[in-house]
Amino acid sequence: MMRRWLVLQVVAALLVAAASVAAADYAAGVSLYKKQRYAECIQELQRYTEKTPDPRAYYLMGYASYKRRDFSGARENFRKAYLIDPDFKPSSLGIKR
Repeated sequence: MMRRWLVLQVVAALLVAAASVAAADYAAGVSLYKKQRYAECIQELQRYTEKTPDPRAYYLMGYASYKRRDFSGARENFRKAYLIDPDFKPSSLGIKR
């Protein structure tokens, strides 16, 4: 019983640690977008979405792709955002386009 409890605690701690790392990856992507470093923003958010399918990240990659005049990439990322969350609102990003 005690061993099972310890295993559950370790698993919970690992999940919390992974979530905080993922949140830092998303924040780094937002920071890069705000600095107009769009290619780096896309790379950072691609790493993030490999671990965490987040409509905000896909939508932000769409904006970054659009700023780079990669319109097909923008369209694809916007599409992925809405596949994950059909009710997604761009205003939830908290950034200026």
